[in-house]
Amino acid sequence: MQTPFERLVAWLLGSAATAMLIAGVAMLVAAIPTWPMTAGAEAPRAIVVIVMQMGTVLVVGGLASKYFLRRRAPMLPNERVTVAEDQRPSLGGWLTVLALVVIAAPLWLVVQLRPFLAEWRFVWGYIAAPELWDNANANMSGVVLIPLAGALTPPFLQLLLLAGFVATSATLLPLLVARSPRFPRIYIASLVLLSAVLLASIRATSGVMLAGDALRQEIGRTSVDAAEDATMRNALDRYINAVRTAAPPLGWTWLAYAVWIPLLLTPGRVSTTFGSRVERAITRPESAADIETITRPPRSPGLGL
Repeated sequence: MQTPFERLVAWLLGSAATAMLIAGVAMLVAAIPTWPMTAGAEAPRAIVVIVMQMGTVLVVGGLASKYFLRRRAPMLPNERVTVAEDQRPSLGGWLTVLALVVIAAPLWLVVQLRPFLAEWRFVWGYIAAPELWDNANANMSGVVLIPLAGALTPPFLQLLLLAGFVATSATLLPLLVARSPRFPRIYIASLVLLSAVLLASIRATSGVMLAGDALRQEIGRTSVDAAEDATMRNALDRYINAVRTAAPPLGWTWLAYAVWIPLLLTPGRVSTTFGSRVERAITRPESAADIETITRPPRSPGLGL
């Protein structure tokens, strides 16, 4: 039987998988009709392909995570083991190291991405400015915001991945300390979601590189003077650098979580630690009548006793 916290974590993961599935479908719906319009345009067509790849990854990740969470039949080695609560081994060895990694990995990631988060504070200040929304309302009901939304998608995926690592550790650590039987399944389901966002983020970073090369050429053709050209190029380089430098720490953090999957799938002490809960059978103490029956067996009619 699941505890309330285990049910809450499973519900949160299921909701995240549903949101990922919807986002992936939305990307595919937006990209597929655009494909014929980019015939003959190399860079736009490559970006459309990247968007379709991102949408496919998110759809697959969302479906896989939902299937993994909802399947009731035992799938992992620990789910085929039943252990009494008082016989469950304590955490130790590699599981202690895993607990330390779950604590340290998101903290290290936040420290590494401080420049990236600083850029997001700048962007948030720009988005929150009333002038932006006033101009959007005055120009075709916000059509001018579409390029801004497209440009913010790659760093938003990276920000979402950062938040996902922090939230994953916050939910996994209590389950690990409690030696919850749901810990291995929730750990793997969480990593499936994080892997899908990471792959989508990697493809989005590739799209940023392609778009950056195309925009540099466009800036050289459309800038009015050298000062405007330098300002636009500096802003573009700042944006590309923020996205590019955030990618390696996110990848290393994902690897820090992924290396533990084989351990969780190995039968043995780990499976026993997270084995399915079963109450210890309590034997009823012998009563006085039972003892008398044992010490004074019934008489045998044949012997006349």
